[in-house]
Amino acid sequence: MNVTEPIIHAALLGTANRELPLSGFPETLEKAFRHIYGEAEDTETAFYRMSALAFAYHRAGTEPLHAEGSTCISEAPEEVLPYFNGQAGELLTYLNQQRNRYLLLYAYRKASECNRLIPPSCLYPLIQHAYERNNPDKEEEQALLAVLTGRRGRWLLNYMGVSDWGGDEEEPWETASHAERKRMLRNLRKSNPQQGTVLLQTELKNETAAHRNELIQCLKINLSKDDEPFLQNIMQTDRSSTVKETARQMLSSLPDSDLVQTYCEWLRGHLHKRLLTGWSYDALPFTPEMKQMGLEEVSPNKQEKDDAYLLRQLAERVPLRFWMEFFDCPAAKAAEKLAQNPPFKAHFNLEVPIMTFADSLWAFHTLKVRTERIDFSTLLCLLTPEQREEILLPERVKSFYQIPESWFNTDGKTWGIKFSTRLLEWMSQNTYHYYPKESAERLALYFPPEMLPRLEQLLRISDSQGMSDFYQQTMEYMKLKEKIDTLFNENK
Repeated sequence: MNVTEPIIHAALLGTANRELPLSGFPETLEKAFRHIYGEAEDTETAFYRMSALAFAYHRAGTEPLHAEGSTCISEAPEEVLPYFNGQAGELLTYLNQQRNRYLLLYAYRKASECNRLIPPSCLYPLIQHAYERNNPDKEEEQALLAVLTGRRGRWLLNYMGVSDWGGDEEEPWETASHAERKRMLRNLRKSNPQQGTVLLQTELKNETAAHRNELIQCLKINLSKDDEPFLQNIMQTDRSSTVKETARQMLSSLPDSDLVQTYCEWLRGHLHKRLLTGWSYDALPFTPEMKQMGLEEVSPNKQEKDDAYLLRQLAERVPLRFWMEFFDCPAAKAAEKLAQNPPFKAHFNLEVPIMTFADSLWAFHTLKVRTERIDFSTLLCLLTPEQREEILLPERVKSFYQIPESWFNTDGKTWGIKFSTRLLEWMSQNTYHYYPKESAERLALYFPPEMLPRLEQLLRISDSQGMSDFYQQTMEYMKLKEKIDTLFNENK
């Protein structure tokens, strides 16, 4: 029979004069009709629901699902915060469609400062991308979208078959999973470091060695002298040598920790430098305490004596303050002297203590010396944008195939015009290198607006199609960044 005819007749006569028959339809449709009729509060409601199902069945040409196989979708909850306008949603959607990884994250960060929500119509593809397995930024995107999508975003997760990014109230520490504990601890270390340390101690002894090691590493966020007693206790009492070593490394990165002061005391008086004879060393006996503190007795290098190796290990674990005392001069001069004429000849690795203590001032004064022994690429990541303005790129940088990852400072601060210009000139000289669009997109986030005229000039004179495309893309991304800034600044 024609499934639409009885519906049309009932509609013309009205449900008061004619009821929709429950028989004579395909079997699956009849079952659905009987279920609807039994559940409806009145005949009119039953008619509307049965009509909608019958027309869907008629148009689709397939059998409808049984009632137990259907999904009941609840209504999305009301939001408290206002939505961004449609322009903001369109921009985020465009960045996602174009796979602009860095610009999308930048836009999310800017949007999160506005106390507004992404329009509902844009949510599905943005959330879907944030949960892609191969998305390298999925954790940060999920954390940002948890704020930007509001209650509707959390509601939508239930129907997308993905895990929740966390409820309004966090899971208690005692019952939280390991991943949740790490997330909670990282967040707490950003806002209240000491409370994070106290929380960590509550259940740490019950964790596996691998989990203890991962949780302790969360203390690197805002690590300070206040964390020293806890880390000292871990270093002395933990059952795992790996966990002990992690605690020791973290204590070694605190210039004012007791461990670092012990290194200084052991080294003090055993190094000598004279104008005519140069460096000389007094042997230091190796003790069990030194082994406990991470020092080794025998050098892995056959060209280096064991006595010198022990002293060199100590010299690579003391802060700039030790060398200021040793040379009896200010920080800048001490860094300069050490870089120009370090102890232990080629065996001494000056970058190790600078990176261990993350000392930007030490790195800055060391790079100004411009000696070939210094790893320029490693130390540059410690410099602030202001410090980079005073550093020239050495000749050997021109052999790099790409910009080192560490040069993109994690704080996202815009570079200065001098450093940006030097970097762009270096890239312009390497015309045989291919720079993908990701490089242009990333540089656009760090170049200051004053770089646009320089890029336009290079585009006009470039005789390389690859570099011309690179200049063009970088300018487009810089203008897109400016659009992001303008749009979300207006919504604050």
